[in-house]
Amino acid sequence: MRVMSREQLNSRSELIRRCRQVAIGVSLALSIAACGGGGGGGGGTSAPVQQNPQNVAPTVRAGDDQTIEWPTASAQLSGSATDDSSSTLTYAWSATSGPSGVTFGTANAAATSVTFPAAGSYVLTLSVSDGSLTGTDTVNVTVNAATYPASDLSNDTNDHGWTRVTAAADVGMNQALLEQAATYAQTSGRTLPNSAGMIVRKGRLVHSWGNIDQRFDLKSTTKSIGGMALGIAYDGGSLALTDRASARLPGFGENPPGNVSTGWLPDITIQQLATHSAGFRKIQSYPALDYRPGTTFFYSDGGLNWLADTLTAVFNQDLATVLNTNVWSALGVNSSVGGTDGSGAPAISDVHWRDNQSGRTNPQNRELASGIFANANAMARVGLLFLRKGVWANDQRILSEDFVSKVSTPVAENAGFDNPEAADFPGGPENYGMLWWTNANGQLPNVPRDAYWAWGLGDSLIVVIPSLDIVAVRAGRVIPGTTDPDPDARVWNDWDWNGDYSILAPFLDPIVQSVIQ
Repeated sequence: MRVMSREQLNSRSELIRRCRQVAIGVSLALSIAACGGGGGGGGGTSAPVQQNPQNVAPTVRAGDDQTIEWPTASAQLSGSATDDSSSTLTYAWSATSGPSGVTFGTANAAATSVTFPAAGSYVLTLSVSDGSLTGTDTVNVTVNAATYPASDLSNDTNDHGWTRVTAAADVGMNQALLEQAATYAQTSGRTLPNSAGMIVRKGRLVHSWGNIDQRFDLKSTTKSIGGMALGIAYDGGSLALTDRASARLPGFGENPPGNVSTGWLPDITIQQLATHSAGFRKIQSYPALDYRPGTTFFYSDGGLNWLADTLTAVFNQDLATVLNTNVWSALGVNSSVGGTDGSGAPAISDVHWRDNQSGRTNPQNRELASGIFANANAMARVGLLFLRKGVWANDQRILSEDFVSKVSTPVAENAGFDNPEAADFPGGPENYGMLWWTNANGQLPNVPRDAYWAWGLGDSLIVVIPSLDIVAVRAGRVIPGTTDPDPDARVWNDWDWNGDYSILAPFLDPIVQSVIQ
């Protein structure tokens, strides 16, 4: 019997069985190989193969965009970076767009300061390297132009050209404290009604009282305002502070005649006249020379009037004309000149310089001891000019930064001078700048030491505080010749004016304390 067909069937089943066995064997072999089995090795396990990840550049953040306002010229930068490696990162700041002249405090630090040369739009780039790759990011800084009041030549009645803030907090100030200062200015001591004042921050009018367009007799504040003529002569190279006054003005100081016999007149310099260290007595007309020049601080109206005469000779021109030409029109205020006081000047005039009332030979020469009448509007513009280091709107330079620095910085060698009137002028040699008072030795402990001010009888004031970007002015009327009920006690707006700083503290302290940012 033939069984061929059955054998063929059995063969196919066998083929399938054997194929399954082969597959199982291969699978087991692969498993053993993957587990390190097979072969005659040492029986240990081998590590899986690792692939190094690809290096990526650091992720950089240059910080948030910023806007500042000139003359604030610096900003703080807060950059940062993250990286996927353990490499030490290196940082580098650069200015990639905007006016040239940008400087960095530490250009290779993530967080640093930056100072800009002018108003404009700037792009700053932070580059961070891990040694192989570099990542970058940019930050935009906008430096807005400084704010100035508009011209008041047309006698604008809406704040006279000033931009008034909606609220004191808009420029980082506390309204209640400003009102406290204004209340003191208007009501304390021997103050009469109708005083006026302004407080300015960042070039904007923050607070005012009274009629800021009303002129007042500024008395010795004239020294600082009229002294701008000295700055114009100095900046123009017409004289040096070390010049001998006698070389610029024939007959300088020779009246009264006894001054000649001292032999000291040829030694007196322009700087000594401007810092009350020439040695003249106080009287306004023709003062005696009581002290050797360059040895004594003695507040002298007569010495300042000799300075006015000397400057008039240098310019060969009325000092009122010098300021009219170089200052008042640029500051946007109207000026007038002549007469015995400001009452007969045009009503539109913001500044009036009367004729000489000191009894000196030439009544057309202006006095520097006194004689200027001005309103708070003009006073604040003078203060803002000095706050801006001699520059007015549209980058118009009226006074040099060098001159502004000199008036606001006491002369170092004067600090050791004698001070015969120390009771009335405490700290005079150490604090007096050049025609301006300063807080250089911290005599007002709550007021920044960079503060300086013009100051006259009746406590007329132009106060400049650069570190806080503040100008504060005040003017009012005084009662002339009134008997002081307590001549030994100096009070606000006192006819018996002196240089006692304590009288200023209740006015200046709350203004300084009002700054909240």
